[in-house]
Amino acid sequence: MGILDSWRARAYRRRVVVVRSAVASWVGAMDAAEMYRTQPALRAVVSFMADNVACLPLKVYRMDENGRTRDRESVMAQLIARPSAVQTTYEFVASVMTDLKLYGRALAYVVEDADAPSGWTMLQIPAAWVVDVDTLDGFTPSRYKIDNPVTDAAPQWFDASDFIEFRHYDPYGGAVAGAPIDALKQVLTEQISAWAFRNSVWKNGGWVNRYLYRPANAPEWSPEARNRFARSWKSKFAGGGDDANAGESTDTGGTPLLEDGMELRDSGFNAREAQWVEATRIAREDVAAVYHINPSLIWHTDAQTYASAKDNARALYAEALAPDLAMISQRLNAELVKRLGVPADTYCEFDLQAKLQGSFEEQASVLQSSVGRPWMTVDEARSRLNLPPIEGGSELTVPLNVLVGGLASPNDTDPTSGYNAAQVQVKSVDDDEPATVEIKSSGKPTQADADALADAIRKFTKRQRKRVLQDMDKAAKAGTVHAKADGDPDWFDSERWNRELAEDIEPILLAQATKRGRRSMRDLGGDSDWFDDSRIADYIAAMAVGKATAVNAITLKQLMRTLDDSEDMDESNQGATAAGVFDMAEGERADRQGVSFATAVAGWAALEACRQVQTRKRRMKRWVVNSSNPRASHAAMDGETVEYDQQFSNGANYPGDWRLPPDESCNCQCSMEVILR
Repeated sequence: MGILDSWRARAYRRRVVVVRSAVASWVGAMDAAEMYRTQPALRAVVSFMADNVACLPLKVYRMDENGRTRDRESVMAQLIARPSAVQTTYEFVASVMTDLKLYGRALAYVVEDADAPSGWTMLQIPAAWVVDVDTLDGFTPSRYKIDNPVTDAAPQWFDASDFIEFRHYDPYGGAVAGAPIDALKQVLTEQISAWAFRNSVWKNGGWVNRYLYRPANAPEWSPEARNRFARSWKSKFAGGGDDANAGESTDTGGTPLLEDGMELRDSGFNAREAQWVEATRIAREDVAAVYHINPSLIWHTDAQTYASAKDNARALYAEALAPDLAMISQRLNAELVKRLGVPADTYCEFDLQAKLQGSFEEQASVLQSSVGRPWMTVDEARSRLNLPPIEGGSELTVPLNVLVGGLASPNDTDPTSGYNAAQVQVKSVDDDEPATVEIKSSGKPTQADADALADAIRKFTKRQRKRVLQDMDKAAKAGTVHAKADGDPDWFDSERWNRELAEDIEPILLAQATKRGRRSMRDLGGDSDWFDDSRIADYIAAMAVGKATAVNAITLKQLMRTLDDSEDMDESNQGATAAGVFDMAEGERADRQGVSFATAVAGWAALEACRQVQTRKRRMKRWVVNSSNPRASHAAMDGETVEYDQQFSNGANYPGDWRLPPDESCNCQCSMEVILR
């Protein structure tokens, strides 16, 4: 005979009666239910946990040869979808969680019900109704004594086999429920005492931290005079504390008029010294600690940030609520599968992904990276915006630079280089038998790159304009406006303007070169991380100085022309005045220079990627004309292909090369592509 059988055989002589632990946990004159209704810290934590567990979808699955399949048709699935006629799944789970956190025990009454869709009813019975629990072995309840306070019937005993019990551990025995609220009796008692004290303070007008002082040498009071003063004080400054005067207006908070040398003195006891706020905070933290909840999830603190709030919210389900989710789902699985007669491979679980899946943007990024290609059709996207389908919208559009198993990033959809990866059908740069003849990467910039540089040039020009026009006006009045024979005029400091413009555009050029270099490295069959950013900084700094020097040289040249007194200078021309020169510099010229600079840095970065890539293939570069009205020399070069380390026929290493003369580099819109053969 086993140990349990031995204990059960003697049950008629020794019955273990388990008394409701939490209901017996009185704080003052309050039981667990009353504390939940009246104590804000306890109510906040318990309801927060119950609501956040209940809002998780509780789903039923079956395991088969194809993996797990969502079950919507079985008796168990229907029962969980609608536990009873009076409770939804949310209400059932929330009630179970609340009883667990208040009483340490929750009961679900599970019986057959012909009127229910599933043929069964699963009704949560409030733990407060459980008067006593019998057990024959100290581990398993045998029956429950339940008292329904709504009816006049006497408490009744019910067989435990009709119930599913969810129970917290208690050191006194397996059938005893350990109520978390028991650990909070001292904390909540202190809070109740503090609130009662504060209420009495306000009831008596808030003067508890002060008292009236009457000097010893004051005229002797007669009993009538003393009583008269006391009545007058209470009626005017008691703040409605006296029930008889509750409806009367008082002078609470006003300035009392004292007599006979009396003084209103502080007792040395005040709210700060009593640390009411600090005590409240500690009580909140103690309640949250007992329930293993981060207090900042419920009560905002000054130290909380958006990032910490986001992390705390995810930790709520991953750590704080995970034990409760596991206990509830495991108990349901252990009891329902057996009682309902569903296959043993049926089980339920909470869908945590509903809370941990992140924002839509995070989901979209993860999904696209996971599948390696776009994952929605045009019609699916249009349906989300309530738009009708279009022709061809049911097909999944895959950009040319995204191949299944290819080398391009699934997030790379840049139209300026997208076609390149379509030709990359090799696993590494050095395959002996490539599927295509050429692997290419374009050095053409985007419009956003050109706009960023144009904006920087425009901002610099506005700053330059203000100072130069002021200096030109001063020089004109002094008669020294014309240029010196051996350098810049006094009103134009080329060294300063070259330095300032270079400082403005250098970080933009560096960022664009890094982005283009990594993309070209990827297009050429390598990994974007192979591109070494540290090797480009010095050249980009030199490029920035060269470009800035060219811009300011043009500006100075045009300003000097405005000082020409010859008759062939047409004053109707916008560049006839110094202000007009800056107007042009801030307008169309800044846009053209932005395109030219972006073209130069994109071409050079693509060339640098070709230089850095590790390969045995032949490295080439090709001149590409993009303008509809190119220079004659550039039009003749269209398609010209040379070795990557050789110059083109015009002496340039790449379109827009800053070392070319202005007539070959300024406003150039040509681009270059690098090639591996």
